[in-house]
Amino acid sequence: MQFNESLKRELVATYDEIDDDGSFTGTIHRAWMDVKSLFGNNDKSMLEEAIRGDKAAVEEYEEVLEDKALPMSVATIVREQQMKIRTDLNNIKTLEDLEQ
Repeated sequence: MQFNESLKRELVATYDEIDDDGSFTGTIHRAWMDVKSLFGNNDKSMLEEAIRGDKAAVEEYEEVLEDKALPMSVATIVREQQMKIRTDLNNIKTLEDLEQ
């Protein structure tokens, strides 16, 4: 949520209107994680889903950063958030390695 708010503030400052719906892929992934946790899946499957979600997020951030018209201030925030996600992904992979 903090990522969204940070980007939203910058986008509102840069543009008059913004698309506030979020990504469809991200929404579906969060819903899938909620369903899996509801049915009591094990820690390993939850780690795998977290890894899959973080990898998808990193790819989406890459696509956004390819846009040459992206304002520098927005690109900076996106890069910072992408690095945080990559760090989280590495931490999750470490946890997965410990599970094995």
